[in-house]
Amino acid sequence: MMEWPDTRLGVLSPQDPRFPLPGTSGPDPCFMKEEKVQSTAEPDVLTEPMPAERRGDLLQQYMDMAEKSDVSPEMFEAAKLGLECVAQELPELLRKDFQDLFPEQDFRSRNLTVITLSQHTENNMTMWSPEVEEEREVMLENFVCSASDICTSLQAAGYWADFIDPSSGKPYLGPHTNSTLFETDERFRHFGFEINDLGCCKVISHQLWGSHSYVGCLFTNAPLDHPVISQLAVAAKE
Repeated sequence: MMEWPDTRLGVLSPQDPRFPLPGTSGPDPCFMKEEKVQSTAEPDVLTEPMPAERRGDLLQQYMDMAEKSDVSPEMFEAAKLGLECVAQELPELLRKDFQDLFPEQDFRSRNLTVITLSQHTENNMTMWSPEVEEEREVMLENFVCSASDICTSLQAAGYWADFIDPSSGKPYLGPHTNSTLFETDERFRHFGFEINDLGCCKVISHQLWGSHSYVGCLFTNAPLDHPVISQLAVAAKE
């Protein structure tokens, strides 16, 4: 379709915005009426979900996934509480990978049970911010208190026990060693975690929470079926 502008002004007449195409032409007005402009309004911050709501949505996703997967009930319990405690006995072939962390221990002739304590975090641990740093400090304090209590109980029962300080990667109770075990160490794969290389850094990934997790571990020569260890999973649910 084409219409001419005011013929009295000729080519000097101001351009009609309805006819921007060459020859002073434009699209059919009927066609223009059918087009709808998408709203670009920014979302209202007041409608953003609160942390508790996000956790509820996350839990609902897990429950939906449960109908289609083999994920254990224990993992869904951990999802609700934001805390997971897993104990496992390392086979003899893997014990040597941790011998240099505890040079005074001989794992060739002793059991080696590893207990991992995972905490769900509100923040994504792949990036740094004051909020992430503050949350990591809280998670560190929680882990150190819990791991200290567990080691005290195991030692009172006559067993050796120690845990890795996540802030230094070194044994917390044992003698100094040059070896370290940070949470992004590839050896955490032995415990059921994924270590993702992001190029600029590495990050540990939990099966349920991904990079929204803070992980610590402790070691002991107590058997997997010892009452102190058996009760840990129960205590984590209370």
